[in-house]
Amino acid sequence: MDDLIGPRLLRLRVRNLRNLRNVDLDLCDTSHRILLTGSNGAGKTTLLEAVYLLARGRSFRGRKAGSLTTDGERRTLIEGLFREADSSSESMLVFERSSRGSLRRYNSVAMGSLPPSESPLRVKLVGENPQALLEGEPVLRRGLLDWNLFHVEHRLGQLRGEFRRVLAQRNAALRQSGPSASLWDPAFVDLSDQITVKRAAFVDLWRAEFRSFANDFSFLDGCDLLFERGWPHDSDLTDILERGRSAEVQRGQTLAGAHRADVTISRSGGSSRLSRGQAKVAVCLLQLAAERVHRANGLLPSLWLLDDIDAELDPGTADRLWRLFGNPDTQQLVARLSCESGGICVESAAADCMFHVEHGTLTPAAPIDRPLPPASLA
Repeated sequence: MDDLIGPRLLRLRVRNLRNLRNVDLDLCDTSHRILLTGSNGAGKTTLLEAVYLLARGRSFRGRKAGSLTTDGERRTLIEGLFREADSSSESMLVFERSSRGSLRRYNSVAMGSLPPSESPLRVKLVGENPQALLEGEPVLRRGLLDWNLFHVEHRLGQLRGEFRRVLAQRNAALRQSGPSASLWDPAFVDLSDQITVKRAAFVDLWRAEFRSFANDFSFLDGCDLLFERGWPHDSDLTDILERGRSAEVQRGQTLAGAHRADVTISRSGGSSRLSRGQAKVAVCLLQLAAERVHRANGLLPSLWLLDDIDAELDPGTADRLWRLFGNPDTQQLVARLSCESGGICVESAAADCMFHVEHGTLTPAAPIDRPLPPASLA
């Protein structure tokens, strides 16, 4: 399985995405690691976002990042030519955002809402703020769990849709003083149980792979991946709903169930208390562990989007981390402040091609001892 080749981005064209007004990036078919350097706000993360939009149809950045479309423009257009995973065929993905909404096309055919397992371009992201994921609201970690689970459990999307509908109806009944909320309890409990069984099975596999990676990093000694299903493990959900009815009516919402699930990195049952750099390593290991589970289930390799992953790490830790990303069968787009600091210059982190990003424009730069493929610049 390890000799399967992941998708290769060959060309990326971006028009009016945040501060990227007019960018064309050409890469050779053998490009394994593409390094994007530049100062904060130059547009490096936005280039990663462009690829993410092609693959997922939505951004990984919150509302605080502002509008996708460049100020003063009416439309965002992203086009990506890529070689499909383990194939010689080339395909085109297009993402367009205008006042009429968002549209994606795959080889000129409009795409609906494809399940993740059928996406023509599968990506894994390690973003710029890992502590927000590890220490923020459970909805963020629950989203990471479910997105990774989607790839191997195709019924999860249908179950979650049914669950959201039942939860909304139950909450509406609670806001009307609650007598009819109990009518929704059997369906709510059944769907919570079905989703929880699938989540727990995935976390068991995910946890084993995470622990095997964590053994190489001493600051993760004693850390483990824990799954909280959304209600106490020693309690029956039906009983909890009945006993907590008055509190639910007062709050106007359901207080226990699969929508309250969480997955955390814990040390001896308590907080792991990781620094920013350590948190970035932990998130990398979570994604690497998920990739192992996906590959074991027959999925082809992902394309990786890595945003300054060795920031605030000592060279030894950075080198160990980069070696885990050394598989040449996967393509990686790496955003970084520079190529000199941290672990990027060691052999394990060498780039196949390099571009400097400044004020939303790209300039090719020759990586150390590597030839530069041709680049077409806006």
